[in-house]
Amino acid sequence: RDEKIIDGAAMAKQIREEIAAETPALFTKLGRAPGLAVVIVGERRDSQTYVRNKVKACAECGIVSTIIELPESTTQDALIKAVRTLNADEAIDGILVQLPLPSHITESEILDEIALA
Repeated sequence: RDEKIIDGAAMAKQIREEIAAETPALFTKLGRAPGLAVVIVGERRDSQTYVRNKVKACAECGIVSTIIELPESTTQDALIKAVRTLNADEAIDGILVQLPLPSHITESEILDEIALA
């Protein structure tokens, strides 16, 4: 076997630098910075840490991030409405729904609501 150990931190830094280099072209094309919306339901510490790291990475790359924090008790219909609202927002180019979702919400139905372009 040909195994290779990779440096994940260095690779992530390189990817962020490459994205940051491409962001000005997107700004020119869009007339604004690209935007990412992150939806988090509930207060799982691991999910909150992940989202914080994504927000930091976006800032390093020149991407505007918006966090939508919803309580654990959010209904499936309310979450679908939130995703549809983000789909319609011209300043949002990507939507990340942080998983796992609470057990009363069907993840696949929520993810299917995200517009693909």
